[in-house]
Amino acid sequence: MDPFVVFDCAKVLPNRFALTLAAAARGRALRRGAEPRSDRLAAGAGDLALHEIAEGAFTRAELGLFLEEPSGPQLLPRPSAQDPDLRGGASPESAAAPVSRFGETAH
Repeated sequence: MDPFVVFDCAKVLPNRFALTLAAAARGRALRRGAEPRSDRLAAGAGDLALHEIAEGAFTRAELGLFLEEPSGPQLLPRPSAQDPDLRGGASPESAAAPVSRFGETAH
């Protein structure tokens, strides 16, 4: 594989994790008989998939699953202080077992 193909792919998919997922999905499709979108000779399906991504052989809609949201990451809401399921708000009845004394064996 061309060592600089990943740098060319980074222009299309800057997230390397997303690039790995996209190349794996395209490589599987090529191995199952999908028509190659590049006339480049490649060592294997994964290599050809990376070259296709680097050449921009895909539309933005096809790569939409692997592109980041423009609004940025979505954060989870903060837990409320009244939530009894959290450790800090647990009642004394649901506390852990008492600590063993010196010399006792805990099983």
